[in-house]
Amino acid sequence: MKQVDFYLIANQIDQAQFKLASRLANKLQKSGASMLLVTDTEHDTDQLDQTLWQFSDTSFVAHDRLNHDETLSLVQIGEHQAVSPAVLEREYDVLVNLCQDVPIFSHHFSRIAEIVVADEDAKAAGRSRYKRYQTEGFEIKMHQIEL
Repeated sequence: MKQVDFYLIANQIDQAQFKLASRLANKLQKSGASMLLVTDTEHDTDQLDQTLWQFSDTSFVAHDRLNHDETLSLVQIGEHQAVSPAVLEREYDVLVNLCQDVPIFSHHFSRIAEIVVADEDAKAAGRSRYKRYQTEGFEIKMHQIEL
């Protein structure tokens, strides 16, 4: 069964979606899971990249950007437009979607994490993604998170 976990961030914190994505990546990476984190823009990918490198005062989340030739870590990040069939052949365990829409390649994943920040536009986009996953038969779980 395909599953989508919606993480609803209750409080408003700067860069909340990237901070939560970093937490998820750190947790999944420790369990040995591979993941692809996708964004809408290069600017968002840069912000995510920076947040992963500054995960905590004593550690970072090792990751690679999609435009690099070698894949050395379990965590890959990039814009959803950069995801090619070759990227999808890597068979990631989890897709972490930081985009406003459901990526066209979402059906390649059995587990997806959706992050929704405490903002009315983000909530509206999250509801739209929820409906799409629901019509596609995904099992949906909701998680309230406070950062």
